[in-house]
Amino acid sequence: MAEEKKAMRAALLLAAGLALLHMPSGLPAPLYPLYQSTMGIDSTTVSLLFAAYVAGVMIGLTLMPLIAGYRTVLVWACGLSIAADILFLIAQHPWQLYGGHLLQGIVLGVFTGVVPVVLAQLDLSQSGKLVGRATTSANAIGLAAGPVWSGLLLQTAPWGGRLVWVIQIIVTLAIMPFMRTRGAGRTQDTERQRIKPRTVLTSMFTGLASPGAILAGFGAFVAGGLLASLGTVVIHRVIMVENGLIEGAVVSICFVLSAVFGALRINRSDTTVTAQGLAWLLVGSLALGVTAAFANLGVILIATVFIGIGQGLALQGATQIIAVHQPAATRGAAISVFFILCYFGTTAASLGIGAVIPHTGLAPAFSYFSIANAAVCLAGLAYCILAARRERATTPDNRTETSLTP
Repeated sequence: MAEEKKAMRAALLLAAGLALLHMPSGLPAPLYPLYQSTMGIDSTTVSLLFAAYVAGVMIGLTLMPLIAGYRTVLVWACGLSIAADILFLIAQHPWQLYGGHLLQGIVLGVFTGVVPVVLAQLDLSQSGKLVGRATTSANAIGLAAGPVWSGLLLQTAPWGGRLVWVIQIIVTLAIMPFMRTRGAGRTQDTERQRIKPRTVLTSMFTGLASPGAILAGFGAFVAGGLLASLGTVVIHRVIMVENGLIEGAVVSICFVLSAVFGALRINRSDTTVTAQGLAWLLVGSLALGVTAAFANLGVILIATVFIGIGQGLALQGATQIIAVHQPAATRGAAISVFFILCYFGTTAASLGIGAVIPHTGLAPAFSYFSIANAAVCLAGLAYCILAARRERATTPDNRTETSLTP
């Protein structure tokens, strides 16, 4: 019992660090209109800034299997995050914004890849589904707090949007010493390096549940990426609500709900939970797709509610499928690959919409990508429904709980 309490404290600290280091992904959102007016950047550049962040995340995830065994890897990542915060703090030119986004992305990629692996190795047998719930909720808490906190300070505090970065630096410094991990050990880390990517991909695409989980993660990250990168700009320029606090709060609602529903302990199979999340994401993406046509704050608010609920459920189930249902030897690599595939969704959204905006305008491009994401969610939902039916058919007592829970 004492060992499990110790493991739980370590898990909570890791989750807190993951939430804190997720905040910079949303902190710039209410500041984009400010950057547009002071630096002369357009909506396409805003989209590309977010794409630089996503590129950094994928670099971090790619590096994760090579560095996860080091006990201080998350400490160094915190230091890199502080360097990125300083770039935002002193930003006068777009290249500083690009640099800050790229560095913050690398930091988040490392945290996103390392934390689930460490959680899966802790003695948390009585906590049930903690890998998926803690990872999903920590991600969403950081994403939710970022825009509303930044928007609040922008509207009420001095320094024209810079105070938020000063506070972020101070808090990161405070949590930095606690980010040491027990690590996986260099022996296991070496073993992970020897695993062939083809072996990992083959295991991930076996059956129906894992492909459904991958599509769920992809769709959740597309929807979240659209809101995080351009949600405030759409509210500002299409819906014509020019208030940083409101813009940030609307985007934050999505991630608040994602945190809440990602933390729920649901006594159903991971596949069923993922399917439920995909259904919410499907409806939310369709609602987001008609936002431009109605140009109404209520419509995008409804869309963010549905997407937030869907994100929480879908990512909880999908992360659990990948993290716990994979063989121990390939778990770390599988988590990295899973999140890389998820962030491909955000990359497709940010880079793709940035390429389309000059030809169609902001509102139509935002709608097209949202509706396309609804189709992705529909495909993932079909996979999960078939997988859930197969699980029920092969379970002798017809119980749907298939996860490693007590």
